Amino acid sequence: MGRQNKKENVAALHKAAILQAAEQIFLEKGFSAATIDDISKASQYSRRTLYSYFASKEDMLYQIILNGLISLRENLIQAISENTAFLDQYHAICLAMKKYHETSPQSVESVNRAKNREIDLHSLPPAAVSIFAFGTEINNLLAGFIESGKQQGLVRREIQPMQTVYIMWASLTSLLSLVHAKGEFLEREFSATQDDFLQYGFNQIINSILKEPI
Repeated sequence: MGRQNKKENVAALHKAAILQAAEQIFLEKGFSAATIDDISKASQYSRRTLYSYFASKEDMLYQIILNGLISLRENLIQAISENTAFLDQYHAICLAMKKYHETSPQSVESVNRAKNREIDLHSLPPAAVSIFAFGTEINNLLAGFIESGKQQGLVRREIQPMQTVYIMWASLTSLLSLVHAKGEFLEREFSATQDDFLQYGFNQIINSILKEPI
């Protein structure tokens, strides 16, 4: 049993190293332009070794996306469970989204570019199917959070939770991308830190659904 666990741990380390290199290549070259040879060179693993762990570069991408969503879900659950006040939960959710953007940029990009209407779940490998399962779970988690705000009388009654999840996701993603791309400019322009600008933006987003803006 101990020998088997050691082999699994070693395999997990190799997979993580390969995925780290693959993500960097995908971000630098774009997924379509990236090749297995590029990933082999960046990771310092042979093509044969790469294929012993992953069936294709698509398989690598699916795993990168999935890993990001798994971490995001865990952080969102923690954000909601470890805070009792609605606004405290919201700000913890925002920080979880910020961490997702910082640590899983390829997952973020792929999720935001996905066109669900073109995807046949029955034809996808298990990792890809899991992506949609985790995405649905995350959406339901966030919709439940918004519904709890309605039940507490903090969120306006006409707000539709699931529709709001998509709008909030898009708003937070745009805000985080703006600060990532133009953070230094924003600091100079407004004489404020990037975190201050983010906090202001987070407040504006939640104000759009609150009965009484903060």
